[in-house]
Parts: sequence; structure tokens; C-alpha cells
Amino acid sequence: MLCLVLLVAAPRLLWGSDFFLNASLQRHVDQGRLAKEVRDKIALHGRSEVIVIFDENAESPPIAGEVSSNDKNVPPLQARVMKLTDRKKRLLSALSHKKDVMELTFYDHFPVMHLEMDGAALADLLEQPEVLSVHENRPLRHFLAQSLPLIRAPQVHSAGMTGSGTSVAVLDTGINYTLAAFGGCSAPGVPASCKVVYAQDFAPNDGSPDDDGHGTNVAGIVAGVAPDTKLIALDVFRTDGYAYYSDLLSALNWVVGNRSTYNIVSVNMSLGGGSYSSPCNTDPLANAVATLKSLGVVTVIASGNDAFDGAISSPACVPGAVSVGAVYDADIGVIHTSACTDNNTAADKTTCFSNMAGFMSILAPGAWTTAAGYTYAGTSQATPHVAGAVAVLKGAHPSLTADAVSGRLTASGDGITTVRSVTYVKPRLNLEAALNYPDIGVSPAGLDLGSVTVGGSSPVSAVTITNNGATSLAVGQISRTGSAADQFAIDSDYCSGVSLPAASSCTVGVRFRPTAAGILSTTLLISSDDPDPPLTVPLSGTGINTVATLAVSKSGTGSGTVTSQPSGIDCGTICGASFTQGATVTLAPAAASDSLFAGWQASCSGTGPCQITMTSDLPVSAVFNLKPPVLMNAPSPGYYTTLAAAFAVAADGATIQAKAVTFYENLLLDRNISVTISGGYDDAYGAATGLSSIYGTLTVGAGTLSVANLVIL
Repeated sequence: MLCLVLLVAAPRLLWGSDFFLNASLQRHVDQGRLAKEVRDKIALHGRSEVIVIFDENAESPPIAGEVSSNDKNVPPLQARVMKLTDRKKRLLSALSHKKDVMELTFYDHFPVMHLEMDGAALADLLEQPEVLSVHENRPLRHFLAQSLPLIRAPQVHSAGMTGSGTSVAVLDTGINYTLAAFGGCSAPGVPASCKVVYAQDFAPNDGSPDDDGHGTNVAGIVAGVAPDTKLIALDVFRTDGYAYYSDLLSALNWVVGNRSTYNIVSVNMSLGGGSYSSPCNTDPLANAVATLKSLGVVTVIASGNDAFDGAISSPACVPGAVSVGAVYDADIGVIHTSACTDNNTAADKTTCFSNMAGFMSILAPGAWTTAAGYTYAGTSQATPHVAGAVAVLKGAHPSLTADAVSGRLTASGDGITTVRSVTYVKPRLNLEAALNYPDIGVSPAGLDLGSVTVGGSSPVSAVTITNNGATSLAVGQISRTGSAADQFAIDSDYCSGVSLPAASSCTVGVRFRPTAAGILSTTLLISSDDPDPPLTVPLSGTGINTVATLAVSKSGTGSGTVTSQPSGIDCGTICGASFTQGATVTLAPAAASDSLFAGWQASCSGTGPCQITMTSDLPVSAVFNLKPPVLMNAPSPGYYTTLAAAFAVAADGATIQAKAVTFYENLLLDRNISVTISGGYDDAYGAATGLSSIYGTLTVGAGTLSVANLVIL
């Protein structure tokens, strides 16, 4: 028998063939990239709504004409929105079956798309390497007290911690804001005292603030735990009684974009479905919860009411979410639910219906809780206790991160033991304990350590740290920050690493040790386990130079020199010098032969040597003027500006010397004395080198006159 084998090249994609389409979709189901529920809907109906999760960090070239999301001038959140929008455009534009795709909802803050598509388009989409997984737009149901004393909320309220300044977003069936419990509002935010500040339907609008009561009850519990927090009603439940992933994503996307406007600190989701025995990292809401957490918003989600042992529902299983189980707040007798029966109930006994798992976060009261006129039981009611607690904690300590808040709530809870197939020990919310933080104080608030000579040191000054709280305060390492930190020293540190009991104190000694002149400052940074930002104590001081500069200048019509003792100034050539601060310096003037020293200006005075104490940098000016044109030797040497002035005081036999200049005067000699006028002298009166002239008259009316080198013009 002759067997022939016909080899036919397979086409690249044969989505028109049910065989190839089904094989492709099954391959992605087997790889965990495609939910089998989506595959089944495609098989039944040919189309399906899907939730697509893609890799936002996949590399791709920029689109021409678009602003780059890497632009440093673009804020980080806006840059992420631009990046996600670009990725979505690329994914959709790469499909060869675009006409078979409808984008139902656009989420600008998450790497998620809500699409409706047929099987061929879906198979095409799954060939894109950026696509991580495709999920069903799955419906989730809501999880159907005397509870506030159990979590010790009244004690917290009496201390003034009520969640003021915060908001909680309630993703549920809406909130009936017209009720008195919320302020009897005519609309969200009206009047201003209305607790509900915003409301929006993300599911199709049913025309009612809350047509079920579940969301109103949940919101009432939040308001009971945090009386001054504001509520945001985000209706995500459709008229069929379910909340779909697409609507939840829309609501969470809104929270990201509006969190700052309303200071949203917590999201409450009393809903869920499914059974998960480990964290569900690929859940369609995982990225949304992670994004909110990075922005400081805590997402609190009910663990579910199916009595699961070792599993909780989605999206409570999402990493980063605070998952909440339920305990009774009192003995309320035998309780029957669709999942189980509790024959014995008591305060702090875990309800039989509460899902339990090792990775569940916390317990809270959730059995027959009445709020805003509605009574419900379930983890739905436990969850808003925790969401309200987040608001109280963030209202008291706004700087806490989402991790710090959830960590504090779980670390401070009362341990509750639940015995099922295994024994679980989980914290039950204790709001008072969660807020029972140490409270650090410091005195003084700042220190000026005064003026200190460069190279010297100030006395030690004490900074006192006090624990004003009710629990021990763990003081961290005390350090200095700032560019001048090395100018200050921690001299004695009795606080770093110390655990301070309540109402006790410790001290840290600080010194100022300047190595440079001028006003210097640093900050003492005191870290601790107080949840508020580390304390800072400003330190300052003034460094004073060890030397001071004496600057000498000369002025006048003549010339001369100034010298100093101690040496350093010879001006002349060196007209400034530095001396030890506080030293006494003597300045001596020496006029040139043709000049006279006229006196000091600025930091010296008089006409003799100047003594000056160097308290700081100082200026001095020496005035030298040329010798006047007339010199007479008797009765005592003296200088005159005119010949007549000299003759008026001349003694018998005096000699009047004149420079070789022209005198504009009339000279009358009418005294019975004998004088000599000798002219033609140089500026120093050292020698007669020329002639002196009188532009005027010379009359001898008495006495005798001898002249030399004198011309009458």
C-alpha cells in the first residue's frame, strides 16, 4: 500500500475555524491567562464582556506627537495616566479584529480595560505579550451591635479623636443621605453639616440614593466609629443585586483621581465572592488596591460569610487589602444563617459564618449591627468598623502611611482564638489601643547657643525629650542635619535607643563648636515610634573670627607713611593687616619731608600715635597735607599761608622762608623790627632753588628788611 503524506503550511491565524479558535483559547486557559468562564461564554454566545489586565511596564516606542510620560515636568500620577493611556491605544490598535471590539469603560489610573469582544478578537488580544490575563466581568454580592464599646470607640471619641478632616469612600448600594443619621441632607453636601459629601452611581443609575439599605447600614457603622469623618457614596450594585468588576474598577478609578479633593483615607468594600486559600495576586482589582495603598488610602474588604475554613473571598484576598472577619459583640443566643448555625454566641466569639484563613487580616464586630435604622449581620458589618477606625487613626495622625495604619490596627488588636480545622489567632479591632501611641515632646523648641570664637566651644545646653503618652516611647538615633551640622556637637546623649516609660524624660547635651565665622545653624532630628513626623529642634550660633583686620587708608594733599606696633602695617606698601582679636595696636604716622600729618579719621582721632583695640574689623584713615608756603623760625618754628601772616607775629631778627611760588598780597612792614625774607625754597624747605614772587606791593614803613630771591611783580 502506498501512503501519501500531504504537507500543507498552516496559516498564521485561522480564527475563522472553531477548531483553531477553541484550541487557542484553551491554551491560554491552561496557561492561567484566560478565565475559563470567559471561554465558556464565548462558546455559548460568541461574545463576552472581559476585564483585561496588561503589563504597564512593557517597553514600547513613543507615539509621534505625544508628550512623553518620562518628562520630568509631568507630575508622577499624571505621567502614569499618560503611560497607561498609551499602552491601551497600542493594544487596541494592534488587533486585526478591531471592529469586533467595544471599549465599555475607560480606567485612566489602572492597567486594566473593560471590553466586549468576540472570540477571534479575544484570541488576537491574547497573542499580545503585554496582556497578562483576561477575566470575566464577575458579579460580587454584598455580605450580609452594640459594637462600639467592644472596640472601645467611646473612649477614643471622648479624647477628641473622631476622624475629623478625613473621608471614607463606601462602595456599596449607595447611602440614603436624607436620614437624620447623616444630617437629613437634601443632596450630598447640603447643608454643609451633611455627612455625605458626594454620591455617584457607577452601576446604572436606579434613581434612588439607596434602594436596598445595605450601603446605608454600612455607612452608618463608619459614621458611628468615626463621627466626624465625611462619607462618599459610590453605588456599585446593579438592580440584579450584584456589583460587577467593571463598576468597581470605575469607582476605584474615581477614588484615585479625587482622593486629595476629599482627603479619602479609606475605601470600604463590604462585598465579594469566590473562595481563595492564598493571596489572589492576579485579581482584576489587585492593581487598583496597590495603587490606592501607594497613595496612602487603605482598602478594607469583607472576608465573606460562607463559613470557609482556610479561605476568604475576592477581593478581600488581594494583597494590600485589609480583609475583615466578624465576631459577636454580645451573647445573642442561637443564630442560624444559610452557611451555619451558632448554638453559642458571646462577645468576641468569631461568628460561624465568617470566612477564616491564615492570611486574613483582622476581626471586628459584625453580628446584628444596627446603624442608620437598618440591622444586618455579616462581615459586611465588621468591615466598616475597620474603615471607620482608619479614618480616626488618620485624623489623629495624618502622616501615617497606609502600611503603618494597617500595621497598627492589626498589631494593637485583642487576640481572638478561633478553632476550626486549625486554630486561628487573629486580632480583633481595639481602636483605643490602636490610638494609644507614645507621644513625644521636646523642650526647648529651639536653641541659640550664642557667639563663640572660632575654634572655641559653647557651654553644654540641654534638650529634654519627654514621653507625654500612656505607653513606652522608643527613641531612635538622634542626629544633626543641614550643611552646618559639623559646627554643632552632641556632647552627651542619654536618649538615643532608650525606651522611655510614660511621663518620663531624658536629655541630650549640645555644643556649638564653630570652625568658621558667621551665623550658623543646624537641626537636631529626633526620631521615635511616635507616629507623627520626627521632631526637629533648630540650633543656631554665631562664630566669631579669632583675628580682626585693621585697614589703613591715606588722604589729603600730601604724603607720608603709617606703621604699626605690633608690626604688620607699613603704609607705604602694606595698608592692612590682621591682628589677634582683642589685641592693642599702635599706629604711628610719619609725614614726608614736604608734608605734614594733619590727623586721623574713622577709628582713630587726634594728631599723634593712635592706640586701637581690635574688637572687630576696623578702618583708619591718616590725613597728610603739603607744607604751607611760608616757614618762620622765630619766635618758634611755624607755618603760614601768607607772608603778611608770618610778619604779624615775627620777632626781631626773624627769618621768613618762602617757597618758590607767587604770593598774591600787598605786604606792609610797619613794625620796628629787623626781619629777613628769603625766597625760592623747595617744598621741603631744604634749599633755595628758585625765586619767590609777590604779585602786589611791598612797603617798609618801620624797621629794617633784608631780602633774597624775592621778586616784586
